Amino acid sequence: MARPKKRSFSWHIRKVLAEQKKPMHYADITREILKVKETKGKTPERTVMAVLIRDKKNIFKRVGDGVFCLSTLKEESTKT
Repeated sequence: MARPKKRSFSWHIRKVLAEQKKPMHYADITREILKVKETKGKTPERTVMAVLIRDKKNIFKRVGDGVFCLSTLKEESTKT
């Protein structure tokens, strides 16, 4: 039987943000990831935040205090 493939936190963050299609706080992203990924680490929120702020490929975009979205996600403009 083949071992299930281990996915990185970065992969899981991209998946969560793509499914939600909206900016999310890193704590909420972490909660969604922990529903499907087990971790032995004691501080998964810090791990998620570290991945988000150390993003060298510009996959994630910070849009608020602790709030991130995918950089490819089109932002909705508010027209009056």
